[in-house]
Amino acid sequence: MKRTAALMAGALLLAGCAPRTVSTGVTPSAPARPVTQIPGDISRWSGTGSVALTGPGGQVLAQAEVAPDGRFTLPLPGAAALTPLLRSPTEALSALGCTGSVLSSDTGAGSYAFLGLTPQRSQAATVFAAQAERTGFVSGVFSGRVYLYVNRPTRLSGTVDCGPIVKDFAGVQAAVPVTVDVNAQPGWNALELGVNVRASLGGASAGGRLAAVADAERVWRTPEEVVQQVTGS
Repeated sequence: MKRTAALMAGALLLAGCAPRTVSTGVTPSAPARPVTQIPGDISRWSGTGSVALTGPGGQVLAQAEVAPDGRFTLPLPGAAALTPLLRSPTEALSALGCTGSVLSSDTGAGSYAFLGLTPQRSQAATVFAAQAERTGFVSGVFSGRVYLYVNRPTRLSGTVDCGPIVKDFAGVQAAVPVTVDVNAQPGWNALELGVNVRASLGGASAGGRLAAVADAERVWRTPEEVVQQVTGS
């Protein structure tokens, strides 16, 4: 029984078809509203320090001071810093951990995306604007904020498997097919990855959506803290 409960707790972060509708912050497809900064609150923060957006090889692309209560406002980098890092939308999402192909209405549009920020202090794990909620004995929802930069307006569509992303927050391997439907505008776009979860003794089913949202302050947590929201441990 303990083993079954543990498997279900992990699977609750991984898959779809919850028995009732639960809001994950995802709205119907509409043109994204570009953002220039991220307001956030790092969970369980104390003392002084900073938080950074790091690129390939640990390059610091943006950095902001964090107040003693964990709040910060991170200015997002502009075209000068991002142009050398741009790639196709499929490659940008693949770098996050979503495998598959994404169609772009502008095949020449360059993209860059990220999920996590890095606190600049000793023994600080990467944090994510993510949360999980149990909605029943074997069902729940997971949501996480994704920031996407594009240099030209483009509509992104398709289905990708974001199981590798969600695995980091649950430690259980499962496919998570995610429908992508984003009208991206030049600059940074705030997106929400919403995944519904249902587990059974036979395994877990999965389904989710990646769409544009209006950005707002979110709590940034480590993957372990997201798991604790469901397990209560």
